[in-house]
Amino acid sequence: MKLRRRLVAVPLLLAVEATAFALLVTESVAGAIVAAGLTCLSLWLHLVLHECGHLVVAKLLRLPVVAVRIAPFNGWRNEVSVRPSPSTTALPLRMVLFYLGGPLANLCAATALVVASGYTGTALTRLTLFGAAFVGALLGLTNLVPGRSTRSDGHNLLRWLRAPAAAREALRAGYYQEEVVRALRAVARTGGVVHRAGIQARAGSDPLLALAAYQQRLSTAHTQSADLVEEAERLAALARAGSTDPAAAAAIGQILSVQFGLWYLYAAVVTGSPVARREVREISELAGIAARTQPYAFSARIAMSLAHLLNQRPEDARSLLLDVRPGSEPVDLCAVALLLRAAAESYLGNHADADHLLRAARGDYPQLAQLVGAIRAADPAPPLSAPVPVAGA
Repeated sequence: MKLRRRLVAVPLLLAVEATAFALLVTESVAGAIVAAGLTCLSLWLHLVLHECGHLVVAKLLRLPVVAVRIAPFNGWRNEVSVRPSPSTTALPLRMVLFYLGGPLANLCAATALVVASGYTGTALTRLTLFGAAFVGALLGLTNLVPGRSTRSDGHNLLRWLRAPAAAREALRAGYYQEEVVRALRAVARTGGVVHRAGIQARAGSDPLLALAAYQQRLSTAHTQSADLVEEAERLAALARAGSTDPAAAAAIGQILSVQFGLWYLYAAVVTGSPVARREVREISELAGIAARTQPYAFSARIAMSLAHLLNQRPEDARSLLLDVRPGSEPVDLCAVALLLRAAAESYLGNHADADHLLRAARGDYPQLAQLVGAIRAADPAPPLSAPVPVAGA
């Protein structure tokens, strides 16, 4: 509602100012109203042109376009969203040109309108063209100013210019987060079936309501935030509490151990930050809560396999997933299980088996597959957890 009001208020203010200025220049009420109306209309046309500029540059640079929203008259957010691969050649340059596309389209249009105004003989036409040029230039320049919003062209331009490596890594982390959320949805669906008589019968219980709210917030997050971590710690305390229903505790244990287990795996392999022993113990404890309640459930075995992998016990991680075959149901969790087993095989030195499992995963989780591929290619494989302190050292 606020956005709609803002989009209505800006043209109204522009109309009043444009009418006053046009009346001063033309000394005609009718001419002033026409000039002001056309100037205001040019704002919407420049908004459309701005997004078309982004779209044309994205197509020219072969950046995959995933969403185009151009609806300037009804208050929706206008945007062109691209989804490039983090490994794309010359990605920083491509992204800089993409974010420049919209403002440059406005500035080029403004220049053309100023030139055109010099070839017209009537004051009204000249004033209208000049007003439209001013609106286009203002829109283009204001979009180049770095703002707080992550959707600002200026903000994203500065990010890719100042720290291209960090921007590329943030892009990769965002895609990985999407895969983690997708895996968690599959875990939740599986848990709902396994605990049909348990969890679903107690759908109004506080721990499960808290878990549902947590998953909802997690689905909109691009990375792990401090607020999410604090909320996860509160959920973990609920899972350990003796008063919590075992089915609810198992559901919480599965979600948290898979979520943080996958992120710890990413941190250890991609950023070279092995997991602290305390974190490994916590993941193992949460996975154990799920395993005790439903030892044969697919999702519980994946959670426990992750815990074993982070605990530098690849043989145990592998043994829990030996019976998983490509195409097993549920398919989403099957792909995660195949990739985790490929990671375990890599640590055990069974590289041919790891390669076979990576192919069998069929690219369903490309970021996780790249992470496992990095483990497979490393010699030696990167440590996943910090070494155990030696007594007396």
